Amino acid sequence: MKVLYSFKYDKCFAYELIHNFNVRIKVINQNFDDNVISETVAIYSNSPELIDKTVDYLNNYDHAKDNLSIIEKNKNCVLIQISTLECPVIDIIRKRLINHSGKMKLERIDYAGNMQLEMDVNGYNKIKHIDDTLKNKFNIEDTNIKVYIGRHIDIKSEYILKEAYERGYFDVPKKIGLRDLSSVLGIPQTTLDLLMRREIKQIIHENVK
Repeated sequence: MKVLYSFKYDKCFAYELIHNFNVRIKVINQNFDDNVISETVAIYSNSPELIDKTVDYLNNYDHAKDNLSIIEKNKNCVLIQISTLECPVIDIIRKRLINHSGKMKLERIDYAGNMQLEMDVNGYNKIKHIDDTLKNKFNIEDTNIKVYIGRHIDIKSEYILKEAYERGYFDVPKKIGLRDLSSVLGIPQTTLDLLMRREIKQIIHENVK
């Protein structure tokens, strides 16, 4: 049984980045080795200045085991690799799942800083027990458990939809049209229209169907 488990843990560096710098984060890859987590992370922002501040923050992050490695960087996105001392929350989840041949991967981190983990468990009671343990031990907040049903929106598309929403593209009447939104985001109108319709369809599929 695959479930998507969402929770907020304010001691996570991703939570700090989202709240302090208002960037968007997508974990591309994640590996566990003893008590260290090695992650490849994409960080996206419409502000080049925030991208630079994010890199500076991570370079000085107290819990990082090694220096930050920048794989690729442009004015709106940076792809990084970072090793950090293992999160105690993730450690508990992994141990409880591994004991029962379960699997786990970090699916995404939303705008509020909530981590969303895709888990393979042998029943709802299993993930509910993990949820209760984390709440009691670490005061985990905003937890949510739902059956995982497929692909989730990528970080760039998520950012574009948020910009469209905040600028009033979905308001009635619209505060901004497709042409102006295209100009603001630097994306051709046809590409932007197709992108938004594709992702909106996916959101409806995952939440309404």
